[in-house]
Amino acid sequence: MRLNILFSLLCIVFFITSCNQERSKIQTEKDFISIVDRDTSRLHLVLYKDRFHGKIINTKPGGYIVKGEINGKIVGDTLEGDNLYTPFKWANQKRAPIVLLKKGENYLLGNGIVSIHLGIPHFMPGSINFDNPKHTYLPVQN
Repeated sequence: MRLNILFSLLCIVFFITSCNQERSKIQTEKDFISIVDRDTSRLHLVLYKDRFHGKIINTKPGGYIVKGEINGKIVGDTLEGDNLYTPFKWANQKRAPIVLLKKGENYLLGNGIVSIHLGIPHFMPGSINFDNPKHTYLPVQN
């Protein structure tokens, strides 16, 4: 009886410690800001080895605020993922692809041709462009 209880507890402890071992190692957590004319965009990134997640807040004149949750994968110096956001004064959320290129300490917001596959929008391969970025995110000093 004691051997069964001890074995069960040992299996539970092993299972709990092994599940979250790789995900719990945060590589970096930083805040960035981009100001273009009267538009301000704030970016909070949490980077892991090959994944990322975070928040993006776009503020425009007249109190127009759009908040979104971003997540995706890291491929070299490029962050590819999606932005789940709620448009200003809307009840439902929308999903849009997002791609960021790390250039030094900054991130450039890329654009491209959007295609929808199985209801999930993504950029068409080969269409991603960073030549004229809408936002260049600069690191915020805490």
